Amino acid sequence: MPLDMITRTVLEYYTAHPPATEDVWYGPWTTILTTLFPSTQGYIVTPQRRLPNDPESHIPDFVIEVVKLSTPPITFRTVLIVKIKNSQHWQSGIGALERQLGRQTDAAFAGTAHTKVCWIATIGPHWRYGEKDDNGQDPQPLIDWHHTTHDQASFDDLQGLAGLVGAL
Repeated sequence: MPLDMITRTVLEYYTAHPPATEDVWYGPWTTILTTLFPSTQGYIVTPQRRLPNDPESHIPDFVIEVVKLSTPPITFRTVLIVKIKNSQHWQSGIGALERQLGRQTDAAFAGTAHTKVCWIATIGPHWRYGEKDDNGQDPQPLIDWHHTTHDQASFDDLQGLAGLVGAL
């Protein structure tokens, strides 16, 4: 099942008319994530905690994380981290985005992630996903960059990611 018409329309509009700020991307990505990772399957989509004492976190950033609920007792395990940047950072912002994903995934391992965590990097309509093992290596992309989010190829890859996350 592809993304709903409203979400596709908003994503298509933002792709054609890049917004001035990244915050407009949060709503569509939250919708995508709650579609792929519903609470009925034990997932919760939430903002990620800020990294304490991180000198490189002086610029406000919004990172979404998907956690998987386990019971009993109730525990939350980080399974996916999503970093969103705005369109004006495409291509020049890739390196900074990758470094921040490294810090965020390392923080997840120090918290509730187990031996592997998946991630999505987004810069406007451009996105890709990958995974990171708890072995000190950099996050590894698993797909090439998509240049839109609202097409069927993107949805197919997002479903592939949902399968990887479900296997964690």
